[in-house]
Amino acid sequence: MAFAPDLLRRSDWFELVIEGVPGALLIADHERRIMLLNRNTEALFGYDRSELIGQPIDVLVPARYRDQHAQEVEAFMAAPSSRSMGAGRDLYGVRKDGREVPIEIGLNPIQTAAGPVTFASIIDITERRRAETVQQEMAALVESAEDAILTKSLDGTIRSWNPAAERLLGYRAEEMIGQPVTRLLPEDRQDEESMIIDRIKQGQRVAHFETIRRRNDGSLIDVSLTISPIRSRFGAVIGASKIMRDIGERRRRDEELRRRNAELQQINKELDDFVYTASHDLRSPLTGISSVTQWILDDDLSMTAESRSRLSLIQGRIERMQNLLTDIRDYARAGQFSAPSGTRMTAAQLIAEVASTIHIPPGFSVTCDPLLAHIAIVRTPLAQIFHNLIGNAIKHHDRDAGNVIVEAHSSGEWIRFWVVDDGPGVAEPYREEIFEMFKTLKSRDQVEGSGMGLAIVRKLVEKMGGQCGVDAAEGRGARFWFDWPKTVQWTEGTE
Repeated sequence: MAFAPDLLRRSDWFELVIEGVPGALLIADHERRIMLLNRNTEALFGYDRSELIGQPIDVLVPARYRDQHAQEVEAFMAAPSSRSMGAGRDLYGVRKDGREVPIEIGLNPIQTAAGPVTFASIIDITERRRAETVQQEMAALVESAEDAILTKSLDGTIRSWNPAAERLLGYRAEEMIGQPVTRLLPEDRQDEESMIIDRIKQGQRVAHFETIRRRNDGSLIDVSLTISPIRSRFGAVIGASKIMRDIGERRRRDEELRRRNAELQQINKELDDFVYTASHDLRSPLTGISSVTQWILDDDLSMTAESRSRLSLIQGRIERMQNLLTDIRDYARAGQFSAPSGTRMTAAQLIAEVASTIHIPPGFSVTCDPLLAHIAIVRTPLAQIFHNLIGNAIKHHDRDAGNVIVEAHSSGEWIRFWVVDDGPGVAEPYREEIFEMFKTLKSRDQVEGSGMGLAIVRKLVEKMGGQCGVDAAEGRGARFWFDWPKTVQWTEGTE
């Protein structure tokens, strides 16, 4: 510690006191030259004390404040008293590296044999300013928020109330601050406050709690609450902040959506029932027409070949119409499945059963990935899906021989099945279109079909919450895939 020899007598106790002061401290003479400083002053301003002893105190003051600082010190020296400089206004010190630091200064006069000197204690208020800025920003956010925001103590007493709370609940801030928050709760919801306070005391956050609150006019509103603990600087829970959002309009929209969905489901059910009944009833007259046509062909031996050809064409069209009605009936019935059901078996067994019911021309084969022997499923309606996909793979093949492979993979609660062929494949622009009703890539005169098979597949899969689609196979061909919920556990390695 360096002292001016004509000012103070060196003493160990005085040196210890100066160095032990927790803040920055310096002494300046009547000409405002620095005479003494402690290590905290060195740390605050970044100088070694040897660089500051004898220097004017203005070296620690930003240039733009030096005139003001000199006037303040002059006024102080004219009427010396203990006072604080910087409180309530911007006052800065400047470090050796040029960085400015917000400070407050406490000034005290000391009379010595050599004349008056000024004892200055300096406090770095950077963190305080930062906290004040954050507090001001938070206050501005709370004031401008669209959601009601209030704070309360642990006994449920309201401590703050923002403008949005006034708009939402109809109470002015002065009416509610100091009041119990239970004033907002309907009689049948009073127990909620105890539950919330108990969780807050444990330091827990209550998020998106949907409930009802009472407005000033007595009306009830649907709200969503998010309540968070407020902690002291030592971490103790001392209160709670509450964000309250009006969800009445959302509730009304949700209810309207549920009502419309219920109506739509009923309409769809009635439409499916109508389509099912109509397709069933229309088959009878078509069967009659087909029978009459066949009688004519059998009984009228004098008929020309051209007439017979025309009657045969009529029978072909009747058969096509019957198949179409069958597919439409199956499509309507597909919407009636609520869950997979029927015989329990492995996927490999199901594929073998389906293949036995499909006409597989010579040169074609249907094979299974070995893993299908370890997937347990139930028959309905998976059999119909595989019947359509495997049947299409063979029917739409462009060669005299080919192979269809069925694969599967487990992922979470779903099984993804693939039906892979080595046929012509499906061009990318048509990969979504072919799942629509009555859509085919070739005319019905080229390939017999109603265009309903893949539409039935999609309806069955989506009814179970899954998805389906088609990708290009490796090399050539198509990979039709669909996701199906697991009805039993995936039994890897066992049957």
